[in-house]
Amino acid sequence: MKLPIQSGTEQQPLAATWPSVENQESAEVFQSNDPARPEAVVASYCIAADTQIDEVLERAQTAFQSWSSLSCAQRVNAVSQWLTQIEAHTDDIADCMTAEQGKPLAESKAEIGKSLREARQMLSFAASHAGSTLPGRTDDFLNIIMRRPHGVVLAIAPWNFPVLTPLRKLVPGLVTGNAVVLKPSEFSPAAAVALVSLSEGIFPEGTLSLVHGKGQVAARLVSDDRIRAVSFTGSVDTGRKVAIAAAAGLKPMSLELGGKNAAILDDVSDLDAALDAIVGAAFQCSGQRCTSISRVIVNRDILDDVVAGFRQRLGNLVAGHGSQAGTTLGPITTQDQIDKIDRLVHEATDSGAQCLLGGKRLFPNDAPTGRFFEPTLLLCEDPSNVAVQEEIFGPVLTLQPYGSDGEALALLNNSRFGLTCAVFTDRVRLVSRALSEAQTGMIHINHGTVPDDNMPFVGIRNSGLGIGSVGASTLDFYTTEHSAYVAGH
Repeated sequence: MKLPIQSGTEQQPLAATWPSVENQESAEVFQSNDPARPEAVVASYCIAADTQIDEVLERAQTAFQSWSSLSCAQRVNAVSQWLTQIEAHTDDIADCMTAEQGKPLAESKAEIGKSLREARQMLSFAASHAGSTLPGRTDDFLNIIMRRPHGVVLAIAPWNFPVLTPLRKLVPGLVTGNAVVLKPSEFSPAAAVALVSLSEGIFPEGTLSLVHGKGQVAARLVSDDRIRAVSFTGSVDTGRKVAIAAAAGLKPMSLELGGKNAAILDDVSDLDAALDAIVGAAFQCSGQRCTSISRVIVNRDILDDVVAGFRQRLGNLVAGHGSQAGTTLGPITTQDQIDKIDRLVHEATDSGAQCLLGGKRLFPNDAPTGRFFEPTLLLCEDPSNVAVQEEIFGPVLTLQPYGSDGEALALLNNSRFGLTCAVFTDRVRLVSRALSEAQTGMIHINHGTVPDDNMPFVGIRNSGLGIGSVGASTLDFYTTEHSAYVAGH
């Protein structure tokens, strides 16, 4: 396998170019950088020109004909071989992820592991997704419900989970018989290159393709008539643009967008376990997760104990380069993102939030030029405060005290987002109310916000549109439904 990043020194990873600039002298090139050492170029990539996009789409259409003609079992076997190849190269791919995205190496490897578990679960769902039969109007009628692939599907992935998010799109798209074009983020494309490279020789040429570029490339792909469905994960603002462009072509779309996820923290018998779960869910990937817990709605009676518990746990986080052993808090991936975190925290405190811990940029000894932000704890009594309402997407946690169950649930639902939430309580009554009243696509009781490998990953409100990823229902998005009526069988 040709990886986009070859092993280099700890201080300066060797740069590589993908595809080769030598073969594309006129190509526009962009670079990825190490967010822990932004002066270090990790790799260079060629932005796809219109002619190259046309070539990719023509090959994908041709590949679709042969790929979709295979049986479901044959496609499952091929995808399974591909996943085995990915697993065998876990260390190399994790190095790519940490070099460009910045997360600690242990998190990169854990991401690959979860991605593969979800993908293999999807293969098991695919075997029973071919359709069904129903009784006809008379004995000599047979009614058949069939599922067919769309054709060429576009997958647009973000920078924060360079393996997990692509595989959530590629595996169901491929196993249902589609050809898939992947457009990764320009900030962390190395893992995507590795994934596609490892498929060579397993799928018909053009079945899985990679297109590099920024927003204009994505817009060009979404609007192309040869793309028959679009799966997008990213910000709400960009998702709206994708939705408008896809809707113009009447294309099915699946949008996974932002989150402003709350945890209700009741007066539980095991407060330490609850705090551990919340910190794990809040600060993995330095808070750069759509499912991160970013709001803690805390029973006012235990507020002092909760503040003390968070101070201790946040103080134990170790910021540093993701390749360093012991690092538990990596950098912020992009300059725009750390600028946004800094701005929103200052706006929050200027509007009355009390900064209990952190609140500013951080300069670790092993990465003094990196994009790091202190683990931050804000006390926000005002539910309209910007830190409560806006998706900060960083290592920032807000505390909102409450006095009654009704108030807690009202605070939880006081958001335009609706991705996930958590409720930590020993009381069945609060659990029952949360399950029926929480306005989120996913609800976690007494644990963090990491979804299981076989459960739907879905958001409502501004957090998602269409069928989500993960779970058996995901396969419906990548297929069209057809009714067939057979007489005289």
